[in-house]
Amino acid sequence: MAIISNSIQNNSQGTSSGVSSPRSQTYRSGNSTIQLQEGQTLKGVVSDVHGKEITLAMEDGSSFTGKLPDASQYSIGQKAAFQITSLDSNTIYMKAVNSAYLLDIEDTIEQALEEASLPKSDRNIEVVRSLLQNQQSISRENIMSSIQLCARFPKVDVNAVITMKRLGLPMTQESVQQFANYQNQNHQLLSKMTALTNDIANMMNAIGSQVPRLAGEIGARILAMALEGNPSLEEMALSENGNTVQAETILSEQESLTETAADGKTQTAAELADPSVITEEEAAKMSGSETMAEETTDPAQTAGPLARMRQLFTTLTDGNAAARTALTESGLGDDFRTPFIHEQAGFILSPEDRQAFASFLSEYPIPEELKQGIADGTITARQFLAAVKDILPQLSDEEAGKLLTSRAFQDLVKAQFTSGWTVSPEQLKQEQALDVIYDKMSRQFETLSHFSEQVLGKNIFSQLSQNASDMSNNLDFMKMMNQTFQYIQLPLKLQNQNAHGDLYVMTRKEALKKNPDKLSVLLHLDMDHLGTLDIRIVKEYTAVSANFFVSTKETKDLLERNIELLNDAINEQGYAFTSELSMKEKDIDVVKDFIGADAPVGDLKRYNFDLRA
Repeated sequence: MAIISNSIQNNSQGTSSGVSSPRSQTYRSGNSTIQLQEGQTLKGVVSDVHGKEITLAMEDGSSFTGKLPDASQYSIGQKAAFQITSLDSNTIYMKAVNSAYLLDIEDTIEQALEEASLPKSDRNIEVVRSLLQNQQSISRENIMSSIQLCARFPKVDVNAVITMKRLGLPMTQESVQQFANYQNQNHQLLSKMTALTNDIANMMNAIGSQVPRLAGEIGARILAMALEGNPSLEEMALSENGNTVQAETILSEQESLTETAADGKTQTAAELADPSVITEEEAAKMSGSETMAEETTDPAQTAGPLARMRQLFTTLTDGNAAARTALTESGLGDDFRTPFIHEQAGFILSPEDRQAFASFLSEYPIPEELKQGIADGTITARQFLAAVKDILPQLSDEEAGKLLTSRAFQDLVKAQFTSGWTVSPEQLKQEQALDVIYDKMSRQFETLSHFSEQVLGKNIFSQLSQNASDMSNNLDFMKMMNQTFQYIQLPLKLQNQNAHGDLYVMTRKEALKKNPDKLSVLLHLDMDHLGTLDIRIVKEYTAVSANFFVSTKETKDLLERNIELLNDAINEQGYAFTSELSMKEKDIDVVKDFIGADAPVGDLKRYNFDLRA
């Protein structure tokens, strides 16, 4: 039975037939008949909305589909009431009851499953609930197709699958899992880096203690990977100041290490090691894949769209020392800086650990100045590990094994990997800095995900492989997102801490093409001293405004005392800079507030209608 909008019959007087007493009539709806009477109120649930068509599921199981071009909106899942104003042989005249009401969502879910003749299993209930939350059709056909889609990803939250479908994102096992991670705020690369470097340390400990005959070979491969890439800006500045030992050897050492790492990347498992090199018994003691993918994260996709952000970031961070004091206690300022940079032993190890490790190294053929550098904390992890890599072939199996099981040595290796995966504010200003770091992460995560199988012939360290693979998939997901959205994670290396950052370019790509001088970004930071901090920055030509959203009153008070220093410093660079401080009301949600902010929810209408059927 079709329901057609009738703007003329928008009153309780019915049609022009002038009927003075209620009449009743029988109509057919599908395979059933329905007895209707003037003045009767029909109640139903909006089960589907598509374009100008709406389907109303009645309480007795019958349903009506109608076109309502002149109606305001109803939501899918909303229960609506309509009063019959007049009947004739072909038409039912109806009007919306002003007191239309909402059906409880749980009742709506149960009714939708009943009408679809589907069992009320927990999974099916979650599918319908997610469809309602995403304002999608709860017709039988859409419920069935959604259940089938979710069955392809049984280990992933149903809402992640339904939301990805609504947004039109490519769906694979890896992308769906990563989307769920982002939706659950479990996406931070920085926290996953800690888990991954712990896995590397556990692998070294297992090899050093259980199979010391492999300690030299495996240790050399791990160090070659950790030392890949150039020293950080902070390391190079330290070398220029003459504050480290053997600074002049860094770049030459690095060149050979990079070549070694590159050569290792192209070798097959057979070339790297004989699978029989490790016995089943040794594998069982150490136990707690696929061919390497050729594709890596495309720098142009991960960082290219953010070139304007780099210029803006430079604008906001350049300036005099007074501007930097505006972020005192955050790790960005100078007041709480340690005497060591992140890469130095003094930052990585406690004084007690440094002394103990220097004593441990007394029997190893390492230059005395390097041992002293460990003791006083001035040597960098790169310098020390490069020297260790050179002497590993000279060590006995026992010596190499003991070195790999040393906690201080493991901490230096972990710190070196982390340093290569994080970026300082100064590095962010460099052209291609993010490209280089993300390209390195992509290569190394992929290599680590297959390291055990390729080097030992067996996937013994499954946790290492799993965590590395997860991080590799995380980068691939960001690459996929950046085909449409401009977003990137920033694992930041600050003065006294590493901090997680999310950078959202809120201005969509099409808008940037039309007006390249107008840019809006949101920088989200999780800091030790400042807590959670969101900075919304808008730049239009030379006008720059920044809104700081803080999570604690103490942080707000701190920034209020210093914000004018930042304002003055930016204005001195030729910009008209203004700022505002506010308490944060809610956390930014990557999925809801960014990816799905402008995404369609289907051709949804909310109807209050005056109908005829």
